[in-house]
Amino acid sequence: MLRILCALLLSQIFICGANAQIRDMTFLNFNDVTICPADPAQTTPPDFEDPTCERVGAEAVDPQGALIWVRTSVTLETTRGTNGAPLSLYVSGKMASEVYLNGVFVGFNGTPASDKAGEVPGRMDVELYPPQDLFKVGENEVVFRASAHHGIIDLYRPLHIIGIAPAGMFSSTALVQFNLSLATLSLFLLGGIYFALMAMISTSRDRSIVLSLICFFAAGQLISETLRSFVPYAYPIHDLRLMAIAGFSLAFGLSIALHILRTFEAKNTLRWVGALAGLTFLLMLTTQGFDYKALIGMSVPLIGALIATGFWTYQGRTRAFLHFVALLVFLLAIVLFQGLFLDTVFFLLVAVFLLLLFVEQALTLASEARERRSEEARADRLEQALAEVEERAETSHINVKSAGKIERIATSQIVHCRGAGGYSEIILIGGRTVLHSAGLNELEEALPAIFLRVHRSHLINIMFVEALTRDPSGTGSLRLKDQVSVPVSRRIMPKVREALG
Repeated sequence: MLRILCALLLSQIFICGANAQIRDMTFLNFNDVTICPADPAQTTPPDFEDPTCERVGAEAVDPQGALIWVRTSVTLETTRGTNGAPLSLYVSGKMASEVYLNGVFVGFNGTPASDKAGEVPGRMDVELYPPQDLFKVGENEVVFRASAHHGIIDLYRPLHIIGIAPAGMFSSTALVQFNLSLATLSLFLLGGIYFALMAMISTSRDRSIVLSLICFFAAGQLISETLRSFVPYAYPIHDLRLMAIAGFSLAFGLSIALHILRTFEAKNTLRWVGALAGLTFLLMLTTQGFDYKALIGMSVPLIGALIATGFWTYQGRTRAFLHFVALLVFLLAIVLFQGLFLDTVFFLLVAVFLLLLFVEQALTLASEARERRSEEARADRLEQALAEVEERAETSHINVKSAGKIERIATSQIVHCRGAGGYSEIILIGGRTVLHSAGLNELEEALPAIFLRVHRSHLINIMFVEALTRDPSGTGSLRLKDQVSVPVSRRIMPKVREALG
């Protein structure tokens, strides 16, 4: 694990280098852009002083469902990159385009047109290589004709980058990001496979399935996020990629919330997760920009889980505070790193989170092994206890601590006890339930021998057993007085059947 963490830290250094390369780019003048409607028959740049043209900011450039001419400028201080490297013109956005630099045509990216039939979609990111003598110190005019008729969704800001930078920047940045992606993707997939296998062999099957889904959702988001760096796809794919990022973010956030709620055995877990899903989806629909949609999809379920763990911490639940701190760090990272979060910080935090899950799973397996040994001992006790029921049925009492008071309860009135995190629920004759501040293990020690642990979360009074049912899977259930049903674990089932005849 230490080696993996070191690799992740090195990847963080590499990605900082990539961000430095982006900063070497000189961008267009964002506040001075002219847009003109394009005549399909016109193949050369228009007179941008025409009354139909409009001077706007760069965020207003929108070729979606239209054919437009755009004029802007890039101001250079030098006509060479670092160490004399040649310059390239970079165009990124959801469009097909043809581009001119200082009045000279320099290249196509797809084929813009006035309708979908005539357009050939361009790539989202393209690097053009104008003759070096076209670049000049000072203002460089960039003109392009653009359209976007093949989109699936309308983006809030379809134009991403117009700029000039040293040649090869896109490919070198992709190589740097590959280091981070490979390390974290391997960990996510390893985690997903590991927890999927645990779901097949472990008794905590549901928990392992959720953990496996967390890993695979994180892997899916990583692939979606980094696809743009490695695959020069046409712009219609970009819409699918953005929807995938938002969907995986939502799925990741909800699966984390589900894992935490189930860990602390919250009542109506699926109902709470469903409510979080509905609220999150509504907020995503009303939010502009897919980066914000993705962050909301992840953040809202985590905020819900943060509130729940905060409440459980206040109640004194075991390990609730650790979950609260982890969620708080995750949410603070979203606020502090903002745009960088989805690209880098998210995957590093999730990688560390998965390492913690591996440790937690190992502890869980060790706990299950101890529980198996305890169940075997309880099974050995069961036959003897049933044979001596009459002798042991005399009434005794226990003191139950609940809500700041102590209540003395006759054990003969207790039908069964149910574990509830760090507490126990004591169910009495007639259905009344009393919450006890001690865990089920402590309660088992305090009760007489006629109370037997038939499941990790259930302790029953054998005086109230009415029927035993066995399931095909090997587990079963006991029907107690008042039609109460209690599960029986697979390992103790044979002894229960033998003792009950």
